[in-house]
Amino acid sequence: MKIRARRLACQALLLLLVVGSASAKTITCVPAASTDTPYPHWVRRISIDESSQTVNMDIVRFRTKDSETMGKLKGELVSATDAQFGEPIYVFNTIPAAGVEVTNLFKLFKSLDDWRLIGAGVTFVGKTPALRAIESSAVFNCKRSATG
Repeated sequence: MKIRARRLACQALLLLLVVGSASAKTITCVPAASTDTPYPHWVRRISIDESSQTVNMDIVRFRTKDSETMGKLKGELVSATDAQFGEPIYVFNTIPAAGVEVTNLFKLFKSLDDWRLIGAGVTFVGKTPALRAIESSAVFNCKRSATG
């Protein structure tokens, strides 16, 4: 009897793992067109993989009058709570490269009609965090896709 119970428990566990991996989701966001600002947002694309808790961003590293230098940032999903308009509130940070003193913290959430991104820059002096800048919220268009 014990062997049968263990076998059923293993089958149930495998079924849960398969269902969990099939429901893994990715959300991809790009800035919405805006007439409020002369330049588009410095974050040009956000891709959040909920199953691996990773965030990839395409960003503008440097902007001149005539050109932009693009780059990539990697981040980690700190929290994804399901709390607003049926969509999770995503909180994530960037993983700073060696020698970079600023970490960016972000909150991506669904408002009534659109998605909004709020960012803050934090500098570490020794081991003490100090708030460097807070950005105003920006509107993003987000699309969800199921993977697995």
